[in-house]
Amino acid sequence: MKIAKVHIENYRSLKDFTLKPGPFCVLIGENNAGKSNILRALNLVLGDTWPSDRSFSEEDFYNQDTSQDILIQVFFDETIEDWRNNHKAEIKGVQLRCKAYKRAVKGKPAGTLKLDFTCIDENGDEVTHPEEPLQKGQQYKGRWVPLRVYGELRERLPFIYVEVLRDYNRQTPGSRWSVLRRLFNEVNTEFLNDKKEVKIQRPDGSTVKMTRKEAFAQAVRDAYKYLRTDTFDEIEKRLAQNAMEHMGLAEGEGKIELHFESHDPTNAYKSLQLYVQQMGIESPAGEVGAGLQSAIVVAIFRTYEEMKKEGAIFAIEEPEVFLHPQKARYFQTVLESLSDSGNQVFLTTHSPIFVQVHKPEFVSIIRRTSEQGTKAFQTEACNLTKSDRQALRLLTEFDAERKELFFAKAVLLVEGATEKVALPLVFKAMGNDINRLGISVVEVGGKTKFPLFVRVLNALKIPYAVLADHDIKSIDERLPESKKNHIIENNSKHDRWNNDIESVCENGSLFWMKPNFESVLGLPHNEGEKIDKAMEKFTNAMKIDIHESLVAPIEFLVKSLSKSFDKGIA
Repeated sequence: MKIAKVHIENYRSLKDFTLKPGPFCVLIGENNAGKSNILRALNLVLGDTWPSDRSFSEEDFYNQDTSQDILIQVFFDETIEDWRNNHKAEIKGVQLRCKAYKRAVKGKPAGTLKLDFTCIDENGDEVTHPEEPLQKGQQYKGRWVPLRVYGELRERLPFIYVEVLRDYNRQTPGSRWSVLRRLFNEVNTEFLNDKKEVKIQRPDGSTVKMTRKEAFAQAVRDAYKYLRTDTFDEIEKRLAQNAMEHMGLAEGEGKIELHFESHDPTNAYKSLQLYVQQMGIESPAGEVGAGLQSAIVVAIFRTYEEMKKEGAIFAIEEPEVFLHPQKARYFQTVLESLSDSGNQVFLTTHSPIFVQVHKPEFVSIIRRTSEQGTKAFQTEACNLTKSDRQALRLLTEFDAERKELFFAKAVLLVEGATEKVALPLVFKAMGNDINRLGISVVEVGGKTKFPLFVRVLNALKIPYAVLADHDIKSIDERLPESKKNHIIENNSKHDRWNNDIESVCENGSLFWMKPNFESVLGLPHNEGEKIDKAMEKFTNAMKIDIHESLVAPIEFLVKSLSKSFDKGIA
């Protein structure tokens, strides 16, 4: 079972927020956009701690306005059937509501936080059931009450949350929804249900057969005896005496016995700890450096994926933290493999390593707006064919910087390396710092590739401008027929490509260089010289030196940054 939709109201930066995640959901956006708030909201509903009034404070309300309810709804991709009091109910999700309350004012105390944690249907309405059992053949006239979330339901949705700090202690088998706990649950089941008997030698030299569980329990009891020092016995004695005094019991009125027992063999694996040995020194995994803890967490995820466990929901903040680029790329493949094997993965990231241009449906851009709070921008139909995806994959693997388009506030698409090198210098000459503005200049790898990138940018509603060579040449009638035919043929080809570009570009975002970039700027056409000449031309240029053909797209992009991104996904 996976999450199909998340709807959040009035929680931190999330005023009215909706997200429709797939099996692999990458949340990207600037710092303070609200990415972590999304995962924290999911953790409140599905995490290893049952939500209570201590889960919220005044600061958790949007703009600290406690007059509006906080609402977190999580919808599943499957319907759950539930029977209460002989009534069948269909559950499509769960919701957590933290009710509005009055803030403290002079002379009047603040109201109290109250939570409702209930099941919902596909419309987001509370699922109800009869307060009393239904009688067959009789119309029920009693009260219908909301179906509250119960433990068995939560068990079906294990939510594994890994925060920015890769604290191994959250991944121990003792942590309810940790990866290791899920791995060892199967081991523990085998341990408890294994009927195979083993021979155990008694102190008197005789042997007896018993199951693994019985043998383990006996071994623990035997070992436990060695802990019983005089001080141990004294602790038990004093605990019992103090308890009797607290209850007001005198001698002869009753006796309270307290004693410590050995670990429950049915939960033997819960107390396991992982140790790390380096250079002859052994340390608990939770006490080693952050980098090593991060590596251990990655190894745990990899092991889980290799053993083909499924049905978990992973939420990971900034998986690139503490990892070299090569190791980060490795972790990216691990997370995608987890998704491919039947799990659902959420992650927040600032690294292009964890996004794939050829899979834009995996990406949700999180933006914080001035009036509407945090919004999610997800792909609409990109119309990418299999060959389109393959082309985009090759292009981005050849030049990883192309992935930066996902993280940009606006994108300038250019044809080749000369434009990619020259245009940042042109921005600077016009008094604009592209890094400060959040603009990326992306070289698409040839004229025919513009439509691929434009369709992705259109789908994600990322502002862009296209600066392309028009490449239509005039025909000199004095030329020999063969050369005229060659120009006509080339013009026809470029005309077709130009039409393809025009068909996908929106809102005046297309700017032509006629006939091409090199000719307009007086650059040589020799591939080995034109980049050097372009850098030389623009390195110390002033605004007055910039050709008018380059001014328009740059001014268009800068202007686009002032637009509000208030339209999200319904």
